[in-house]
Amino acid sequence: MTNSVAPAATSLHVAGLAGTAIPRWRTALRTARLCWSEARPTVQVVFLLRFAVGAVSTGQLPAAPGRAVLGLASWWCAVACAYLLNGVTDVQEDRANGSRRPIARGALPVRTAAAVTALLAGAALVLGAAAGGGVPVWVAAFLLLGWAYSARPVQAKRSSVRCAVVVFGLGATSYAAGISVAGHGWTATGVVFGGVMAAWMALVGSVVKDLGDADGDAAGGRRTLAVVHGLPAARAVAVVCAALVGVAGTAVAARWAPLALAGTLPVAAGAVWVIARVVRDARREHAERRQRRGAYRAFMLTQYTANLVMLSALPTL
Repeated sequence: MTNSVAPAATSLHVAGLAGTAIPRWRTALRTARLCWSEARPTVQVVFLLRFAVGAVSTGQLPAAPGRAVLGLASWWCAVACAYLLNGVTDVQEDRANGSRRPIARGALPVRTAAAVTALLAGAALVLGAAAGGGVPVWVAAFLLLGWAYSARPVQAKRSSVRCAVVVFGLGATSYAAGISVAGHGWTATGVVFGGVMAAWMALVGSVVKDLGDADGDAAGGRRTLAVVHGLPAARAVAVVCAALVGVAGTAVAARWAPLALAGTLPVAAGAVWVIARVVRDARREHAERRQRRGAYRAFMLTQYTANLVMLSALPTL
């Protein structure tokens, strides 16, 4: 009788383990999906584009493709870490602004997101070390800048000036890491295009992103340009900065790095678009948040266009 019961008990035990394993896998996959969504997929992709453009900025493919793949994986982990950390520290502002990202709507626990952030940071450093060269240094710099943007004691996100400085660094390190992993050295094309795009992020993106979030930023205690001086002043600065980057970026490329014109000309066109959207959105003071973020969408699409143009043009030059 003992022999007949034991197999049945064992079968029930195995079935129980299988029953608990499946939900755990589902929970893990759901958490990964929510973390990926919280870290803003569109931003993740554009950072990888910056890295890739840096890697081919000499007009040649990377000398060691395996190292380039490791470097790209490392950079994705670093970017996801930085923006997931931003979500962890932005709960109050995001909820005040009506954000539907996972943490703000309560679908992703803050503690879980913080744990994944730490895992991503570790993975970024390990993969960066495996890629070798200067990649681990740039990865470490990016992670520090991501921390400075969101977390105490710096919290650059709370001030437009500090935000612009840190955001410029986030963009510049992305192109620099790509250049480093390629193994072909620095060129005027890479430096000029990377500098123009980092300036586009710092002087334009860091201003227009706040135009639709001023109420929530004020509730969170931020001292951004839009909060301190009002939306009209922030719009004026956005218009001036967009024009400055569009004109100066094209002029610098034409003078010192003609090959970079393939990417800076879309920035000049995008500057006109951003200015038009800033003026148009000024008439939508009481519109929904999505409708007030037209300038930011124009800024983002300009980034995508400029980087994709450079990525497609450089290897054939």
